Amino acid sequence: MGSDLFVGRFGLEGLETSLASHLAGLGLKFDLQQLFEADEEVAMLCCLNGASIVEFLEHVGVVEGYPDRDMALRAFERGDSRLKNMPCWDNSIWLPFDFEPAGTLADDPTVFVGSGPALLRELTDLQQRSPLGLGASPKGYERMRQDIRAFYRDRRPLQLDETDTIRWIWRALFDGATIANKSMAALASTPG
Repeated sequence: MGSDLFVGRFGLEGLETSLASHLAGLGLKFDLQQLFEADEEVAMLCCLNGASIVEFLEHVGVVEGYPDRDMALRAFERGDSRLKNMPCWDNSIWLPFDFEPAGTLADDPTVFVGSGPALLRELTDLQQRSPLGLGASPKGYERMRQDIRAFYRDRRPLQLDETDTIRWIWRALFDGATIANKSMAALASTPG
């Protein structure tokens, strides 16, 4: 199953009340109307598939010093990790302003809501601490960014090793959050 990131209002359908309630519960006053009036799709980025995201999260866990994958994933899901805006849920939304804590919606615990600026800071921190050269664009990534629809139609196999898969996910999250924050739009991760 594929996994994509969307910048715009895609992925926000039906969440107006839930998001407003979530932010009010955090004591935040932000006009969400701008998010719901944004273009449906400002940008779309491929995150390969769910297994690739898990591979990325496993690397985050190693960098964070967790002894094994399960402990790292449980800490991410509970919000106990230093990096609180990582994509641990199939349905994740990052809003283009700072707030904390990140977490799931009260009325839909399958939807994670985080901060886009905080995600960028966490990705930058991870980039500095990781030995994998995060920030480099792996083979095929620029082709995907130039024309994602042509990328998906291309039947040539995309062969990435573990390091390039982790770099791909980091780059897609970083690029997506950068575009979303500059556009004052949401970044949403959904399963394909």
